[in-house]
Amino acid sequence: MPPHTPRCGSPASTQTPRPPKVPGGHTEQNNLHYLSRLHSEGTDDWLPTRGAAQRSVCPDFCAPIIRIEGMLAGPTYGDDKPTHRRQFYWPSCYTPDTEQEEHMNYLRLPARLLASESLPGVSEALGNMDGWLLRDGAHWLVTRHEGTITTSRISTDHSQVVADRTTWPAPAADGSDTYCSPLPDGALATITREAVTVQEPDGTVRWERRHRDWQHSPEASGACTPDPAGRVLLATMAGPLGADGLSKGDICRALDLDTGEVLAERVLQSFSATYAFQQFPVARSEVLLTASMGQDGTQCLLIAYTAGRLDARPAGTAEEPYVGLGTDGVLVSQDVGGGYLCRTQEGVDDVVIEAGDVLPDEWVFVGYTPGFVDDRRILVAAAEEQWAEEGTHLLLDAHTLRPLAELNYPQTPGVCAVPIGDGTWLSADGETVMRWTTA
Repeated sequence: MPPHTPRCGSPASTQTPRPPKVPGGHTEQNNLHYLSRLHSEGTDDWLPTRGAAQRSVCPDFCAPIIRIEGMLAGPTYGDDKPTHRRQFYWPSCYTPDTEQEEHMNYLRLPARLLASESLPGVSEALGNMDGWLLRDGAHWLVTRHEGTITTSRISTDHSQVVADRTTWPAPAADGSDTYCSPLPDGALATITREAVTVQEPDGTVRWERRHRDWQHSPEASGACTPDPAGRVLLATMAGPLGADGLSKGDICRALDLDTGEVLAERVLQSFSATYAFQQFPVARSEVLLTASMGQDGTQCLLIAYTAGRLDARPAGTAEEPYVGLGTDGVLVSQDVGGGYLCRTQEGVDDVVIEAGDVLPDEWVFVGYTPGFVDDRRILVAAAEEQWAEEGTHLLLDAHTLRPLAELNYPQTPGVCAVPIGDGTWLSADGETVMRWTTA
Protein backbone atom coordinates (compact mmCIF):
# COMPACT_ATOMS: atom_id res chain seq x y z
CA MET A 1 0.00 0.00 0.00
CA PRO A 2 1.19 3.58 -0.51
CA PRO A 3 3.50 5.06 2.08
CA HIS A 4 1.45 8.28 2.41
CA THR A 5 -2.17 8.99 3.23
CA PRO A 6 -4.28 9.53 0.07
CA ARG A 7 -5.41 13.09 -0.58
CA CYS A 8 -9.05 12.24 -1.09
CA GLY A 9 -10.18 10.59 2.12
CA SER A 10 -13.18 8.36 2.71
CA PRO A 11 -14.16 5.85 5.41
CA ALA A 12 -12.77 3.08 3.25
CA SER A 13 -9.46 4.85 2.70
CA THR A 14 -8.79 5.08 6.44
CA GLN A 15 -9.24 1.35 7.03
CA THR A 16 -5.96 -0.44 6.51
CA PRO A 17 -6.36 -4.19 7.09
CA ARG A 18 -3.29 -6.19 6.15
CA PRO A 19 -3.23 -7.20 2.48
CA PRO A 20 -3.66 -10.92 1.87
CA LYS A 21 -0.56 -12.91 1.03
CA VAL A 22 -0.73 -14.63 -2.33
CA PRO A 23 1.68 -17.57 -2.18
CA GLY A 24 4.50 -17.03 -4.64
CA GLY A 25 3.09 -13.67 -5.69
CA HIS A 26 4.90 -10.39 -6.25
CA THR A 27 4.36 -7.33 -4.08
CA GLU A 28 2.43 -5.65 -6.89
CA GLN A 29 0.24 -8.73 -7.28
CA ASN A 30 -0.64 -8.65 -3.58
CA ASN A 31 -1.42 -4.93 -3.67
CA LEU A 32 -3.72 -5.19 -6.67
CA HIS A 33 -5.33 -8.33 -5.37
CA TYR A 34 -6.09 -6.41 -2.19
CA LEU A 35 -7.65 -3.52 -4.12
CA SER A 36 -9.84 -5.93 -6.05
CA ARG A 37 -10.94 -7.69 -2.86
CA LEU A 38 -11.92 -4.38 -1.29
CA HIS A 39 -13.99 -3.55 -4.36
CA SER A 40 -15.69 -6.94 -4.20
CA GLU A 41 -16.72 -6.09 -0.65
CA GLY A 42 -18.49 -2.97 -1.85
CA THR A 43 -15.92 -0.24 -1.20
CA ASP A 44 -16.09 1.55 -4.55
CA ASP A 45 -13.50 4.15 -3.54
CA TRP A 46 -10.84 1.52 -4.12
CA LEU A 47 -11.98 0.51 -7.58
CA PRO A 48 -9.26 0.87 -10.27
CA THR A 49 -10.53 3.37 -12.86
CA ARG A 50 -9.51 5.44 -15.91
CA GLY A 51 -8.12 4.15 -19.18
CA ALA A 52 -4.91 4.51 -21.20
CA ALA A 53 -2.53 2.17 -22.99
CA GLN A 54 0.27 0.91 -20.77
CA ARG A 55 3.17 -1.52 -20.84
CA SER A 56 2.39 -5.21 -21.15
CA VAL A 57 2.98 -7.35 -18.07
CA CYS A 58 1.50 -10.59 -16.74
CA PRO A 59 -2.27 -10.79 -17.31
CA ASP A 60 -3.24 -11.54 -13.72
CA PHE A 61 -2.89 -8.91 -11.00
CA CYS A 62 0.86 -8.58 -11.27
CA ALA A 63 1.73 -5.16 -12.64
CA PRO A 64 4.09 -2.26 -12.06
CA ILE A 65 2.68 0.44 -9.82
CA ILE A 66 3.72 4.05 -9.43
CA ARG A 67 3.39 5.95 -6.15
CA ILE A 68 2.83 9.69 -6.56
CA GLU A 69 2.11 11.58 -3.35
CA GLY A 70 -0.24 8.95 -2.03
CA MET A 71 -1.65 7.90 -5.40
CA LEU A 72 -1.20 4.46 -6.91
CA ALA A 73 -1.18 4.04 -10.70
CA GLY A 74 -0.63 1.09 -12.98
CA PRO A 75 -2.26 -1.22 -15.57
CA THR A 76 -5.11 -3.65 -14.94
CA TYR A 77 -6.48 -6.41 -17.14
CA GLY A 78 -9.89 -7.71 -18.12
CA ASP A 79 -10.67 -11.42 -17.73
CA ASP A 80 -12.03 -11.63 -21.27
CA LYS A 81 -8.93 -10.15 -22.92
CA PRO A 82 -5.71 -10.75 -20.98
CA THR A 83 -3.68 -8.40 -23.16
CA HIS A 84 -6.07 -5.47 -22.70
CA ARG A 85 -4.32 -2.73 -20.74
CA ARG A 86 -5.98 0.04 -18.74
CA GLN A 87 -4.46 2.66 -16.50
CA PHE A 88 -5.95 3.03 -13.03
CA TYR A 89 -5.63 5.68 -10.34
CA TRP A 90 -6.06 4.77 -6.69
CA PRO A 91 -8.11 5.79 -4.79
CA SER A 92 -10.66 6.12 -7.55
CA CYS A 93 -11.83 9.53 -6.34
CA TYR A 94 -8.39 10.89 -7.29
CA THR A 95 -8.38 12.74 -10.60
CA PRO A 96 -5.33 14.56 -11.95
CA ASP A 97 -6.60 18.12 -11.83
CA THR A 98 -3.48 20.26 -11.86
CA GLU A 99 -1.54 21.38 -14.91
CA GLN A 100 1.62 19.71 -13.66
CA GLU A 101 0.03 16.34 -12.96
CA GLU A 102 -2.19 16.01 -16.00
CA HIS A 103 0.14 17.64 -18.49
CA MET A 104 3.71 18.93 -18.35
CA ASN A 105 3.36 22.45 -17.07
CA TYR A 106 3.90 23.87 -20.58
CA LEU A 107 1.69 26.36 -22.35
CA ARG A 108 -1.31 24.47 -23.76
CA LEU A 109 -1.89 25.60 -27.33
CA PRO A 110 -5.17 24.65 -29.03
CA ALA A 111 -4.84 22.64 -32.25
CA ARG A 112 -7.31 23.77 -34.93
CA LEU A 113 -8.62 21.27 -37.49
CA LEU A 114 -8.31 22.55 -41.05
CA ALA A 115 -9.41 19.54 -43.11
CA SER A 116 -9.90 15.78 -42.98
CA GLU A 117 -10.11 13.08 -45.62
CA SER A 118 -10.60 9.32 -45.82
CA LEU A 119 -7.43 7.50 -46.84
CA PRO A 120 -7.57 3.72 -46.26
CA GLY A 121 -4.30 2.36 -44.89
CA VAL A 122 -2.98 5.69 -43.62
CA SER A 123 -2.45 4.58 -40.01
CA GLU A 124 -0.34 1.62 -41.14
CA ALA A 125 1.49 3.82 -43.67
CA LEU A 126 2.90 6.08 -40.98
CA GLY A 127 4.72 3.05 -39.59
CA ASN A 128 6.41 2.25 -42.93
CA MET A 129 9.76 3.54 -44.13
CA ASP A 130 8.10 5.06 -47.22
CA GLY A 131 4.81 6.07 -45.62
CA TRP A 132 5.71 9.75 -45.48
CA LEU A 133 7.99 11.11 -48.20
CA LEU A 134 9.41 14.46 -49.23
CA ARG A 135 9.98 14.46 -52.99
CA ASP A 136 10.58 17.33 -55.40
CA GLY A 137 9.45 19.91 -52.82
CA ALA A 138 6.16 18.13 -52.09
CA HIS A 139 5.02 15.93 -49.22
CA TRP A 140 3.53 12.55 -50.03
CA LEU A 141 1.69 9.76 -48.20
CA VAL A 142 2.14 6.24 -49.57
CA THR A 143 -0.61 3.85 -48.49
CA ARG A 144 -1.32 0.19 -49.18
CA HIS A 145 -4.80 -1.28 -49.30
CA GLU A 146 -6.25 -4.46 -50.83
CA GLY A 147 -3.33 -5.17 -53.16
CA THR A 148 -2.84 -1.62 -54.37
CA ILE A 149 -0.45 1.24 -53.61
CA THR A 150 -1.77 4.80 -53.47
CA THR A 151 0.45 7.86 -53.66
CA SER A 152 -1.20 11.00 -52.28
CA ARG A 153 0.40 14.41 -52.75
CA ILE A 154 -0.35 16.77 -49.87
CA SER A 155 -2.04 19.95 -51.01
CA THR A 156 -0.50 23.39 -50.63
CA ASP A 157 -4.07 24.57 -49.96
CA HIS A 158 -4.59 24.34 -46.19
CA SER A 159 -8.32 23.80 -46.62
CA GLN A 160 -7.74 20.29 -47.97
CA VAL A 161 -5.42 17.39 -47.21
CA VAL A 162 -4.69 15.72 -50.56
CA ALA A 163 -4.24 17.58 -53.84
CA ASP A 164 -4.24 14.45 -55.99
CA ARG A 165 -3.75 10.72 -55.66
CA THR A 166 -2.85 7.85 -57.94
CA THR A 167 -3.41 4.13 -57.36
CA TRP A 168 -1.02 1.47 -58.64
CA PRO A 169 -1.01 -2.33 -58.58
CA ALA A 170 1.36 -3.57 -55.87
CA PRO A 171 4.31 -5.67 -57.15
CA ALA A 172 3.80 -8.13 -54.28
CA ALA A 173 0.54 -9.65 -53.09
CA ASP A 174 0.27 -7.31 -50.12
CA GLY A 175 2.83 -4.69 -51.17
CA SER A 176 4.57 -5.04 -47.81
CA ASP A 177 8.04 -5.83 -49.20
CA THR A 178 8.19 -2.76 -51.45
CA TYR A 179 9.57 0.72 -51.04
CA CYS A 180 7.95 3.27 -53.32
CA SER A 181 8.80 6.75 -54.52
CA PRO A 182 6.85 9.14 -56.77
CA LEU A 183 8.84 10.50 -59.73
CA PRO A 184 8.78 14.05 -61.15
CA ASP A 185 7.05 12.96 -64.39
CA GLY A 186 4.16 11.27 -62.57
CA ALA A 187 5.59 7.75 -62.71
CA LEU A 188 6.26 5.52 -59.71
CA ALA A 189 9.50 3.77 -58.78
CA THR A 190 9.35 0.67 -56.59
CA ILE A 191 12.09 -1.50 -55.20
CA THR A 192 11.77 -4.97 -53.76
CA ARG A 193 14.47 -7.28 -52.48
CA GLU A 194 14.97 -8.54 -56.04
CA ALA A 195 14.18 -5.76 -58.54
CA VAL A 196 13.75 -2.05 -59.24
CA THR A 197 10.77 -1.11 -61.39
CA VAL A 198 9.41 2.11 -62.85
CA GLN A 199 5.70 2.22 -63.75
CA GLU A 200 4.09 4.79 -65.99
CA PRO A 201 1.07 6.75 -64.69
CA ASP A 202 -1.20 4.32 -66.60
CA GLY A 203 0.37 1.34 -64.81
CA THR A 204 2.48 -0.01 -67.66
CA VAL A 205 6.07 -0.93 -66.83
CA ARG A 206 8.68 1.46 -68.26
CA TRP A 207 11.58 -0.77 -67.20
CA GLU A 208 12.64 -3.31 -64.61
CA ARG A 209 16.16 -4.10 -63.42
CA ARG A 210 16.74 -7.14 -61.24
CA HIS A 211 19.45 -7.43 -58.58
CA ARG A 212 20.76 -9.90 -56.03
CA ASP A 213 18.61 -10.60 -52.98
CA TRP A 214 19.96 -10.39 -49.45
CA GLN A 215 20.69 -13.91 -48.25
CA HIS A 216 19.73 -14.89 -44.71
CA SER A 217 18.76 -11.29 -43.88
CA PRO A 218 14.95 -11.10 -43.80
CA GLU A 219 14.93 -7.64 -42.22
CA ALA A 220 16.99 -6.00 -44.98
CA SER A 221 15.16 -3.84 -47.51
CA GLY A 222 16.12 -1.33 -50.19
CA ALA A 223 14.94 2.18 -50.94
CA CYS A 224 14.82 4.52 -53.93
CA THR A 225 14.37 8.18 -54.82
CA PRO A 226 14.93 10.44 -57.80
CA ASP A 227 17.89 12.74 -57.33
CA PRO A 228 16.94 16.41 -56.77
CA ALA A 229 17.72 17.21 -60.42
CA GLY A 230 15.29 14.50 -61.61
CA ARG A 231 17.91 12.86 -63.83
CA VAL A 232 18.57 9.52 -62.14
CA LEU A 233 16.97 7.09 -59.72
CA LEU A 234 19.07 6.38 -56.64
CA ALA A 235 18.49 2.87 -55.28
CA THR A 236 20.06 0.76 -52.52
CA MET A 237 20.29 -3.01 -52.70
CA ALA A 238 22.39 -6.03 -51.76
CA GLY A 239 25.94 -5.79 -53.07
CA PRO A 240 27.80 -8.44 -55.03
CA LEU A 241 29.69 -11.21 -53.27
CA GLY A 242 33.48 -11.27 -53.20
CA ALA A 243 35.70 -14.21 -54.16
CA ASP A 244 35.34 -15.51 -50.61
CA GLY A 245 31.56 -15.61 -50.97
CA LEU A 246 31.05 -12.74 -48.49
CA SER A 247 29.44 -9.41 -49.20
CA LYS A 248 31.70 -6.37 -49.25
CA GLY A 249 28.73 -4.18 -48.35
CA ASP A 250 25.40 -3.08 -49.72
CA ILE A 251 25.45 -0.79 -52.77
CA CYS A 252 23.81 2.40 -53.96
CA ARG A 253 23.24 2.72 -57.70
CA ALA A 254 22.34 5.63 -59.94
CA LEU A 255 19.96 4.35 -62.63
CA ASP A 256 18.88 6.23 -65.73
CA LEU A 257 15.25 7.22 -65.18
CA ASP A 258 14.33 6.55 -68.82
CA THR A 259 16.06 3.20 -69.38
CA GLY A 260 17.20 1.76 -66.04
CA GLU A 261 20.84 1.71 -67.19
CA VAL A 262 23.37 1.69 -64.34
CA LEU A 263 25.21 5.03 -64.57
CA ALA A 264 27.18 4.81 -61.31
CA GLU A 265 27.59 2.53 -58.32
CA ARG A 266 29.03 2.92 -54.84
CA VAL A 267 29.72 0.28 -52.19
CA LEU A 268 28.39 1.38 -48.81
CA GLN A 269 29.79 0.56 -45.38
CA SER A 270 26.44 -0.83 -44.28
CA PHE A 271 25.43 -4.48 -44.51
CA SER A 272 21.93 -5.99 -44.82
CA ALA A 273 20.34 -2.73 -43.70
CA THR A 274 16.85 -1.27 -43.83
CA TYR A 275 17.12 1.83 -45.99
CA ALA A 276 15.13 5.04 -46.45
CA PHE A 277 15.65 8.17 -48.56
CA GLN A 278 14.41 11.70 -47.86
CA GLN A 279 14.90 14.89 -49.83
CA PHE A 280 15.29 18.31 -48.26
CA PRO A 281 12.30 20.70 -48.39
CA VAL A 282 14.40 23.21 -50.36
CA ALA A 283 16.26 21.61 -53.25
CA ARG A 284 19.85 20.66 -52.53
CA SER A 285 22.25 18.53 -54.54
CA GLU A 286 22.24 15.85 -51.82
CA VAL A 287 19.58 13.56 -50.38
CA LEU A 288 19.58 11.88 -46.99
CA LEU A 289 20.01 8.10 -46.81
CA THR A 290 19.49 6.24 -43.53
CA ALA A 291 20.81 2.69 -43.18
CA SER A 292 19.46 0.90 -40.11
CA MET A 293 21.35 -2.21 -39.06
CA GLY A 294 19.63 -3.17 -35.82
CA GLN A 295 22.11 -3.68 -33.00
CA ASP A 296 24.90 -2.47 -35.28
CA GLY A 297 23.39 1.01 -35.30
CA THR A 298 22.37 3.39 -38.06
CA GLN A 299 24.39 5.29 -40.62
CA CYS A 300 23.08 8.59 -41.97
CA LEU A 301 24.64 9.61 -45.29
CA LEU A 302 24.29 12.48 -47.71
CA ILE A 303 24.22 11.04 -51.26
CA ALA A 304 24.83 13.08 -54.42
CA TYR A 305 25.11 12.16 -58.12
CA THR A 306 27.41 14.53 -59.96
CA ALA A 307 29.51 14.24 -63.10
CA GLY A 308 28.71 10.57 -63.56
CA ARG A 309 29.71 9.50 -60.06
CA LEU A 310 28.05 8.84 -56.72
CA ASP A 311 29.40 10.59 -53.64
CA ALA A 312 28.52 9.71 -50.07
CA ARG A 313 29.47 11.47 -46.85
CA PRO A 314 28.28 11.36 -43.23
CA ALA A 315 25.31 13.59 -42.41
CA GLY A 316 27.09 15.35 -39.56
CA THR A 317 26.80 13.36 -36.36
CA ALA A 318 23.30 12.03 -37.10
CA GLU A 319 23.10 8.32 -36.28
CA GLU A 320 19.39 7.56 -35.89
CA PRO A 321 16.91 6.20 -38.47
CA TYR A 322 14.15 8.71 -37.65
CA VAL A 323 15.14 12.09 -39.04
CA GLY A 324 13.24 15.24 -39.92
CA LEU A 325 14.76 17.57 -42.53
CA GLY A 326 14.60 21.34 -42.43
CA THR A 327 15.84 24.16 -44.60
CA ASP A 328 19.56 25.00 -44.72
CA GLY A 329 20.43 21.33 -44.26
CA VAL A 330 19.16 21.08 -40.68
CA LEU A 331 18.43 17.59 -39.34
CA VAL A 332 16.51 16.66 -36.21
CA SER A 333 16.90 13.00 -35.28
CA GLN A 334 15.09 10.91 -32.69
CA ASP A 335 16.68 8.13 -30.66
CA VAL A 336 15.28 4.66 -31.45
CA GLY A 337 14.43 4.18 -27.79
CA GLY A 338 12.94 7.67 -27.51
CA GLY A 339 15.56 8.82 -25.00
CA TYR A 340 16.71 11.98 -26.75
CA LEU A 341 16.48 14.32 -29.75
CA CYS A 342 19.44 15.79 -31.61
CA ARG A 343 19.63 18.81 -33.90
CA THR A 344 22.48 18.64 -36.43
CA GLN A 345 23.58 21.31 -38.89
CA GLU A 346 26.85 21.61 -40.72
CA GLY A 347 29.09 24.25 -39.17
CA VAL A 348 26.95 24.52 -36.02
CA ASP A 349 27.34 22.70 -32.71
CA ASP A 350 24.88 19.86 -32.16
CA VAL A 351 21.97 20.44 -29.78
CA VAL A 352 20.86 17.41 -27.76
CA ILE A 353 17.90 17.28 -25.41
CA GLU A 354 17.21 14.31 -23.14
CA ALA A 355 13.66 13.06 -22.64
CA GLY A 356 14.21 13.09 -18.89
CA ASP A 357 14.94 16.83 -18.97
CA VAL A 358 11.66 17.90 -20.59
CA LEU A 359 9.19 15.03 -20.09
CA PRO A 360 7.65 13.44 -16.98
CA ASP A 361 9.60 10.64 -15.33
CA GLU A 362 10.03 7.57 -17.57
CA TRP A 363 8.27 9.22 -20.54
CA VAL A 364 9.95 8.93 -23.94
CA PHE A 365 9.70 10.47 -27.39
CA VAL A 366 7.55 8.31 -29.68
CA GLY A 367 5.92 8.36 -33.11
CA TYR A 368 9.18 8.40 -35.10
CA THR A 369 8.16 11.32 -37.33
CA PRO A 370 10.01 14.31 -35.85
CA GLY A 371 9.95 17.27 -38.17
CA PHE A 372 9.59 20.97 -38.80
CA VAL A 373 6.18 22.61 -38.58
CA ASP A 374 7.92 25.73 -39.88
CA ASP A 375 11.38 27.29 -39.60
CA ARG A 376 10.76 28.15 -35.95
CA ARG A 377 9.07 25.05 -34.53
CA ILE A 378 9.59 21.30 -34.43
CA LEU A 379 6.78 18.85 -33.70
CA VAL A 380 7.35 15.64 -31.73
CA ALA A 381 5.21 13.16 -29.80
CA ALA A 382 5.78 11.80 -26.30
CA ALA A 383 4.16 9.08 -24.21
CA GLU A 384 4.60 6.97 -21.08
CA GLU A 385 6.06 4.09 -23.06
CA GLN A 386 7.58 3.44 -26.45
CA TRP A 387 4.69 1.40 -27.87
CA ALA A 388 1.84 3.59 -26.62
CA GLU A 389 -1.05 4.16 -29.01
CA GLU A 390 -1.90 7.60 -27.65
CA GLY A 391 0.45 10.42 -26.77
CA THR A 392 1.09 14.09 -26.20
CA HIS A 393 2.26 16.35 -29.03
CA LEU A 394 4.85 19.01 -28.23
CA LEU A 395 6.10 22.02 -30.15
CA LEU A 396 9.83 22.63 -29.65
CA ASP A 397 12.02 25.57 -30.52
CA ALA A 398 13.69 24.69 -33.84
CA HIS A 399 17.09 25.92 -32.63
CA THR A 400 17.26 25.03 -28.92
CA LEU A 401 14.83 22.06 -28.89
CA ARG A 402 13.31 23.45 -25.71
CA PRO A 403 9.53 22.86 -25.40
CA LEU A 404 7.34 25.81 -26.36
CA ALA A 405 3.88 24.33 -25.90
CA GLU A 406 1.78 21.21 -25.53
CA LEU A 407 -0.87 20.88 -28.24
CA ASN A 408 -4.44 20.60 -26.99
CA TYR A 409 -6.70 18.52 -29.28
CA PRO A 410 -10.46 17.96 -29.05
CA GLN A 411 -9.61 14.34 -28.15
CA THR A 412 -6.42 12.51 -27.23
CA PRO A 413 -4.31 12.11 -30.38
CA GLY A 414 -2.31 9.14 -31.58
CA VAL A 415 1.47 9.14 -31.44
CA CYS A 416 2.10 10.00 -35.11
CA ALA A 417 2.15 13.59 -36.29
CA VAL A 418 3.59 14.51 -39.69
CA PRO A 419 4.82 18.12 -39.96
CA ILE A 420 4.42 19.66 -43.43
CA GLY A 421 6.71 22.66 -42.94
CA ASP A 422 4.11 25.30 -43.84
CA GLY A 423 2.68 25.78 -40.36
CA THR A 424 0.47 22.68 -40.58
CA TRP A 425 0.79 19.00 -39.76
CA LEU A 426 -1.07 15.74 -40.31
CA SER A 427 -2.38 13.10 -37.91
CA ALA A 428 -4.33 9.91 -38.50
CA ASP A 429 -7.30 8.29 -36.79
CA GLY A 430 -8.20 4.93 -38.30
CA GLU A 431 -8.64 5.54 -42.03
CA THR A 432 -8.97 9.30 -41.67
CA VAL A 433 -6.09 11.72 -42.15
CA MET A 434 -6.47 15.18 -40.60
CA ARG A 435 -4.69 18.48 -41.17
CA TRP A 436 -4.06 20.80 -38.24
CA THR A 437 -2.61 24.16 -37.35
CA THR A 438 -2.36 26.17 -34.16
CA ALA A 439 -5.32 28.32 -33.26
